[in-house]
Amino acid sequence: MDALGVLGWAVVAAAVGCGLVGGVLFAFSTFVMAGLRSVAPDVGAAAMAAINRHATRAPFGSLLLVTTGLVAVLGVVAATRLDEAGAGLVLAGAVVYLVGGIGVTAAVNVPLNDRLEAAEAAVSTSGARSGEASPSGGGSGGSRVRPASPTAERDRVWAGFLERWVAWNHVRTLACAVAALLLTLGLVTRLAG
Repeated sequence: MDALGVLGWAVVAAAVGCGLVGGVLFAFSTFVMAGLRSVAPDVGAAAMAAINRHATRAPFGSLLLVTTGLVAVLGVVAATRLDEAGAGLVLAGAVVYLVGGIGVTAAVNVPLNDRLEAAEAAVSTSGARSGEASPSGGGSGGSRVRPASPTAERDRVWAGFLERWVAWNHVRTLACAVAALLLTLGLVTRLAG
């Protein structure tokens, strides 16, 4: 414990946390989303919406929260100690994780998750099922516009979700891996210095 100190162990914990978060994201990038894409849209969309609801809970939600807090604190500490060996690498790791991992999650993936959840909820509350026709639009005279059924809208959202969410998930995965590497290199540099 003496060689690492409290700060060193905090860097170890942050690097492991980044690695674990990145590992979960890697699973989605490499096979979970491929599996969800291979089933009918109603099944894939419903499964992903359910996964998203569970992702914010323990244990993954807790891991994400604790890792983010720890990395943020380490980033601030490193920024105030840039003259110390490894501090620049720790700061770089914190920035990569907070921007590429958490920032992308907040700016892109969570809004996509929310859009999918809303589309899935609309299907549930309408009682519509996959393949069901939508009712004709109202109004008097002229041409009638058929509004998109909740099922058609959910399927449209799902198709767009798959492409965009997965692409940005690759970014998050890479950011977490790079952050874990930078944090580890920062610790090694500190110990060697």
